[in-house]
Amino acid sequence: TDKIPYVDSLWDSVSTLIRPTIGAMLGYLLAGDADSVNAALYAAAGGGSALASHLVKASTRLAINASPEPVTNVTVSLGEDVTVAGVVALALYHPWLALGVASLLFVTGVVLVVVLFRFVVRGWRRWKARGTPTRA
Repeated sequence: TDKIPYVDSLWDSVSTLIRPTIGAMLGYLLAGDADSVNAALYAAAGGGSALASHLVKASTRLAINASPEPVTNVTVSLGEDVTVAGVVALALYHPWLALGVASLLFVTGVVLVVVLFRFVVRGWRRWKARGTPTRA
């Protein structure tokens, strides 16, 4: 579904509830026999990191869907698939290196979202300023 423009955005909106929930459950399970406070902290960290990474992905996908041609959407989707497969394969043999790569990708994504957001806000302000009629 992520290769079809706008269907992927619909799927991302559904995943906004699913991914953080699964991340929180995984964090809780990783806590093991920890006391309830630590288990809750693990769950919050898992859910929070899943939500943050999902919002980065969904935001960039929404921006890409604004492109009028279909090649960009499919190319980005295939790039995501290859990147995920590469990081998972790396995690099997070199987990600390995979953590570093995943962290770098996450920070890069956050920076990209911030830059895109500022670009959109700047364009919106210019559009609003240009279209405001003056009254005599």
